[in-house]
Formats: sequence, structure tokens, C-alpha cells
Amino acid sequence: MSNYVKLAADAGDQYLSSLSEMQDAFLKTAASFAEKFKPATPVATVPAFTAPELPTAEEITEATFAFAQKLLKQQKTFAEKMLAASTSAAK
Repeated sequence: MSNYVKLAADAGDQYLSSLSEMQDAFLKTAASFAEKFKPATPVATVPAFTAPELPTAEEITEATFAFAQKLLKQQKTFAEKMLAASTSAAK
């Protein structure tokens, strides 16, 4: 029996760990960069633009990732069915 699944899982975990470290470093750098550009004196505040009919960035992010999760689940189901069909056809 192949140990591919374990190797793939280990490689995936290592990739995700490295990605997380890079993302943390990026966020730390971005926060440090933004801190350097804070005005020394208070700036007059402009009334915020509001458009309740438009989605917030958080709503867009949530909807996009919810769709991506559904798509990935559907693609996995399709791949499993395709594999099952091709293996039974080969017998």
C-alpha cells in the first residue's frame, strides 16, 4: 500500500504552516508601516460614506469563502464519483 496520503498530508501541513508564518510576518509589517503614517496632529474627520444597500467587506469575504467551501465539496464528490466510475469500468 502506498504512503502517498501521509506524504501529501505532511507536505500540505508544512506548506500551510509556512504560509501562516509568512502571513503573520506580512500583517506585522503592514501594521508597523501603517503606524509610521499616523498623523502627528488630529485630522478633521469627514463623515463616513454609508450605503446600507452595499455589502460590507466582511459580508463579501464570508459569502466568497462559503461559496468556495461548497465548490470544493462538490468538486471532491465529482472526483470521487469519476474515480469510482473509471475503476469499475477498468474491471
